[in-house]
Amino acid sequence: MTATPTGMKTRFGLIVGLALTAGLAACADDKMAAAPAAAPAPVAAPAPAPMTAKEKTAAIQSALNKNGAKLKVDGVAGKKTAAAIASYQKAHKLKVTGKADDKTSAMLMGM
Repeated sequence: MTATPTGMKTRFGLIVGLALTAGLAACADDKMAAAPAAAPAPVAAPAPAPMTAKEKTAAIQSALNKNGAKLKVDGVAGKKTAAAIASYQKAHKLKVTGKADDKTSAMLMGM
């Protein structure tokens, strides 16, 4: 046992050990505070499912209506839809087929 400056008798090893433990704990706290937690990686939204033929037809019908046609938007490509497509193609100097080919679809959909 050794005497401390205040006159208390204590074991030197115990004091040093406690001091070292306290110092290491303080260092560990500083390191933890200095290193921020990594943010979780963003999760990408799933890609939308491709449109069905009925959905594409309904989109074409809707676009034709915005261009003056008066079609029922039901996704069914009937005679009235074919006539409206042919009319649109003629008005826009496209090859008149009555079918929504790639060029007609792109123009109608604003692509």
